[in-house]
Amino acid sequence: MASPKRTLGRTELVDLPELGLHRVEARIDSGAYHCAVHCINYHLDGTELVVRWAHGAETRHLQFRRATVKSSFGDLQERYLVHLTLNLYGEAFTQEFSLSDRSRMRHPILLGRTLLKRGFVVDVRRRNASAKYLSRPTTQPPDSQ
Repeated sequence: MASPKRTLGRTELVDLPELGLHRVEARIDSGAYHCAVHCINYHLDGTELVVRWAHGAETRHLQFRRATVKSSFGDLQERYLVHLTLNLYGEAFTQEFSLSDRSRMRHPILLGRTLLKRGFVVDVRRRNASAKYLSRPTTQPPDSQ
């Protein structure tokens, strides 16, 4: 029997611990294939991809790839993709993100189908379903003496 799917709202509070980002609001987009994250700039330094993030952090990636991605405006763009750890529902996922300028977007992180196919469904009537799930009170079993 397949495991039950977890519900995500139209936005979710997520952590990207490698970047020092916690409880950042991410947009869920079932029409987007890749996940995307906002960065200021990036460049190659030998065999490493150096990425500068909006909050001032800098990371170096030995493993990365380039892919052609359709932007939210319908343009085809060559983008770098890197793997980052994403915390959602109290679980850590290694997820591939395309690096993009999302400064004109409301949400710095977009979560697409590559994440959703890991056992998530989207309920657009909800927001922050995973954070609400984690903060719900748990019932304690009665002491058995």
